[in-house]
Amino acid sequence: MKLNEIYTAYNYSFSKDVLPYIKCQHCGNIYYYPRDNCPFCGGSAIEIMQSSGKGEIYSFTEFNKGYYGIISLNDGFRAYMDISGNNPEIGLEIHVKFKNINGNVLPYAEIENKS
Repeated sequence: MKLNEIYTAYNYSFSKDVLPYIKCQHCGNIYYYPRDNCPFCGGSAIEIMQSSGKGEIYSFTEFNKGYYGIISLNDGFRAYMDISGNNPEIGLEIHVKFKNINGNVLPYAEIENKS
Protein backbone atom coordinates (compact mmCIF):
# COMPACT_ATOMS: atom_id res chain seq x y z
CA MET A 1 0.00 0.00 0.00
CA LYS A 2 1.38 3.39 -0.98
CA LEU A 3 1.47 6.35 1.41
CA ASN A 4 -1.06 8.38 -0.58
CA GLU A 5 -3.47 5.41 -0.39
CA ILE A 6 -3.02 5.34 3.39
CA TYR A 7 -3.77 9.08 3.66
CA THR A 8 -6.89 8.58 1.53
CA ALA A 9 -8.03 5.68 3.74
CA TYR A 10 -7.40 7.74 6.90
CA ASN A 11 -9.37 10.72 5.57
CA TYR A 12 -12.23 8.42 4.55
CA SER A 13 -12.25 6.83 8.02
CA PHE A 14 -12.26 10.25 9.68
CA SER A 15 -15.24 11.28 7.53
CA LYS A 16 -17.09 8.21 8.87
CA ASP A 17 -16.14 9.01 12.51
CA VAL A 18 -13.78 6.04 12.71
CA LEU A 19 -10.22 6.23 14.06
CA PRO A 20 -7.89 4.10 11.90
CA TYR A 21 -4.56 2.57 12.83
CA ILE A 22 -2.08 0.29 11.09
CA LYS A 23 -1.04 -3.26 11.93
CA CYS A 24 2.05 -4.86 10.40
CA GLN A 25 1.20 -8.28 9.02
CA HIS A 26 4.83 -9.39 9.35
CA CYS A 27 5.68 -8.61 12.99
CA GLY A 28 2.30 -7.60 14.48
CA ASN A 29 3.44 -4.07 15.42
CA ILE A 30 0.58 -1.59 15.81
CA TYR A 31 0.99 2.12 15.09
CA TYR A 32 -1.18 5.15 14.33
CA TYR A 33 0.69 7.63 12.17
CA PRO A 34 0.52 6.93 8.41
CA ARG A 35 3.62 5.10 7.18
CA ASP A 36 3.88 2.68 4.30
CA ASN A 37 6.50 0.58 6.10
CA CYS A 38 6.43 -0.71 9.66
CA PRO A 39 8.62 1.47 11.90
CA PHE A 40 9.62 -1.64 13.88
CA CYS A 41 10.59 -4.23 11.25
CA GLY A 42 10.46 -2.23 8.00
CA GLY A 43 7.91 -4.61 6.50
CA SER A 44 5.51 -3.34 3.85
CA ALA A 45 2.71 -5.87 4.48
CA ILE A 46 0.40 -3.61 6.46
CA GLU A 47 -3.33 -3.48 7.11
CA ILE A 48 -5.48 -0.52 8.13
CA MET A 49 -7.65 -1.41 11.11
CA GLN A 50 -10.51 0.36 12.94
CA SER A 51 -9.97 1.49 16.50
CA SER A 52 -12.57 1.17 19.22
CA GLY A 53 -11.94 4.86 19.92
CA LYS A 54 -11.63 4.16 23.65
CA GLY A 55 -8.57 4.87 25.75
CA GLU A 56 -7.11 7.07 28.44
CA ILE A 57 -5.02 10.18 28.84
CA TYR A 58 -1.35 9.21 28.95
CA SER A 59 0.01 12.78 29.25
CA PHE A 60 -1.22 16.29 28.50
CA THR A 61 -0.36 19.98 28.51
CA GLU A 62 -2.30 23.22 28.39
CA PHE A 63 -1.59 25.54 25.47
CA ASN A 64 -3.54 28.65 24.41
CA LYS A 65 -6.34 27.82 26.86
CA GLY A 66 -6.78 24.35 25.36
CA TYR A 67 -5.57 20.89 26.32
CA TYR A 68 -3.48 18.64 24.09
CA GLY A 69 -2.03 15.28 24.94
CA ILE A 70 -0.94 11.80 24.18
CA ILE A 71 -3.82 9.38 24.28
CA SER A 72 -3.21 5.69 24.94
CA LEU A 73 -5.85 3.78 22.96
CA ASN A 74 -7.13 0.40 24.11
CA ASP A 75 -6.13 -1.02 20.70
CA GLY A 76 -2.42 -0.80 21.58
CA PHE A 77 -1.17 2.50 20.17
CA ARG A 78 -0.80 6.12 21.24
CA ALA A 79 -1.78 9.28 19.38
CA TYR A 80 -1.40 13.01 19.99
CA MET A 81 -4.66 14.99 19.84
CA ASP A 82 -6.79 17.75 21.33
CA ILE A 83 -8.54 16.92 24.58
CA SER A 84 -11.99 18.39 25.17
CA GLY A 85 -13.34 18.93 28.64
CA ASN A 86 -12.15 20.65 31.76
CA ASN A 87 -9.52 19.44 34.21
CA PRO A 88 -7.98 16.51 32.35
CA GLU A 89 -6.01 14.07 34.46
CA ILE A 90 -3.62 11.29 33.57
CA GLY A 91 -5.54 8.03 33.45
CA LEU A 92 -8.96 9.54 32.75
CA GLU A 93 -10.97 7.54 30.24
CA ILE A 94 -11.71 9.16 26.88
CA HIS A 95 -13.49 8.33 23.68
CA VAL A 96 -12.47 9.69 20.30
CA LYS A 97 -14.80 12.06 18.50
CA PHE A 98 -14.33 14.03 15.29
CA LYS A 99 -14.65 17.69 14.33
CA ASN A 100 -14.46 19.62 11.09
CA ILE A 101 -11.77 22.30 11.12
CA ASN A 102 -11.57 24.39 7.96
CA GLY A 103 -12.79 21.51 5.80
CA ASN A 104 -10.60 18.86 7.45
CA VAL A 105 -12.16 16.23 9.71
CA LEU A 106 -9.84 15.53 12.65
CA PRO A 107 -10.02 13.32 15.75
CA TYR A 108 -10.04 14.63 19.30
CA ALA A 109 -10.31 13.03 22.72
CA GLU A 110 -13.44 13.67 24.75
CA ILE A 111 -13.22 12.97 28.47
CA GLU A 112 -15.75 10.37 29.64
CA ASN A 113 -18.19 11.56 32.28
CA LYS A 114 -17.02 10.68 35.76
CA SER A 115 -19.73 8.59 37.45
